[in-house]
Amino acid sequence: MAQRIMTAIIGIPIFLAGVYFGGTFWKITVFFLILVGLLEFARMAGPGIYLDYLLVSGLSFLLITYSGITGSKLLIWLASQTIYYVVRASFGGMHNFSNAFNLLGVLYVAVPLSFLWIVRSQFGLVWTIFGVGVTWLTDSGAYFGGSRYGKRKLVPNISPNKTVEGSLWGIASALVGAVVFAVSTQKPLGLVCLLALILSSVAQLGDLAESSFKRERAVKDSGSLLPGHGGILDRFDSLSFVFPMLFIFLTLLF
Repeated sequence: MAQRIMTAIIGIPIFLAGVYFGGTFWKITVFFLILVGLLEFARMAGPGIYLDYLLVSGLSFLLITYSGITGSKLLIWLASQTIYYVVRASFGGMHNFSNAFNLLGVLYVAVPLSFLWIVRSQFGLVWTIFGVGVTWLTDSGAYFGGSRYGKRKLVPNISPNKTVEGSLWGIASALVGAVVFAVSTQKPLGLVCLLALILSSVAQLGDLAESSFKRERAVKDSGSLLPGHGGILDRFDSLSFVFPMLFIFLTLLF
């Protein structure tokens, strides 16, 4: 616990400074998160992973978002990275086409985390803080609520320590934060609470998805960069689900 607290004391201000200032500072922060996330994914995936493909395809997606993503750019990236993978697998040895981890690495790490930049650049600071706040409140509420009141296992075959009670406390914490957000920013209360409910649920799905992947690969943590928390993928698994969903809803609403 002491390590978790110390890491949070150091890491949270740096992360929030990136969110607040945006621009180049935030670009560097997101680039670093995705780069380390891809390296962690490669380590967990093991033999058969193409590190060159992960880095080139994953980071190139982030770079096109920095330049202003459009339909044409997205299509060019999709065609290029698909051809890259097929050619790489063709000359990489036998049975490489059955190894889908290479494609998963780009789609699971680089694409979702790029939405940290996309939401900040298109919808501004306030909604970015909302997404981060809902996620952190969900994680904290689930952790402390589950530790205190948890009895019924949520999905024991994926994450034995998560409970139904913890999940509900996570959602409740997110809804409390949503009320404070709506009142302080004068956003529609019902809409903000509904969005918080959805994002809180999605955040927990992101956490469970990463737990499932780690269980399959027989690893405890994705990395050791963040003492007490594990790696980047351990700490940002929920955000990687929340921000694409937040972007979808904000785009449809506004």
